[in-house]
Amino acid sequence: MRWACVIGAVFVVAGLPVRGDSPEVVSQREPPPSRPTMQELPAAALSTTPPSARDIVEARAEFNRRHPGILARGRTSMGAMVLPDALIEAAVAEEDRDVKWVMLTEARKMAVASGNAQAIDRAIVLASASWEFDAVDEEVRDLKEIPVRMLAPQRAVAFAEVCEKVAARAESDGRKDLAIGALNLAVRGWQRAGAIDAARKAAVRHDEMIAGE
Repeated sequence: MRWACVIGAVFVVAGLPVRGDSPEVVSQREPPPSRPTMQELPAAALSTTPPSARDIVEARAEFNRRHPGILARGRTSMGAMVLPDALIEAAVAEEDRDVKWVMLTEARKMAVASGNAQAIDRAIVLASASWEFDAVDEEVRDLKEIPVRMLAPQRAVAFAEVCEKVAARAESDGRKDLAIGALNLAVRGWQRAGAIDAARKAAVRHDEMIAGE
């Protein structure tokens, strides 16, 4: 119930009506069997491994049952613009771990399509708090898919800032190749934003890292 209230409110704020049955229909229908939530499972039962392909299919079906049409709407230009942040906010309160994973994954896909690097970063950070996976590599891959030349200046600034933050994380983890790749993306982002000084600083750091300094 808490999850439904949270995501419903967020979607309304985002200007996206949440479809569903009328109260009369809902009251007459027997409640479907529920999936175990994180609160219902003992701590030892909470796996840090991301859900399997089968679990993801079932979780996506569960999400679509609760909120039909939301994921499809995320494939539109407008949906991809407004839904990533809404999904991430709702995922914070989600108690079904597999559904939570699906929400964050779909938010990342929409954020890539709309050039929202900050949403990608938030989704990755939130997911990495619950599951063990190569978060830095996943984030660099997502950022590489964003068409930097198409970004508005403000989005380009946010893109460059996220790339530099990811580069710092990669460097601290000893992932030099990923740090170099992220810095290269940061240079492109700053150039797109018209921030010449910032682009020059990122380029210098990029070249220093390649040279091993």
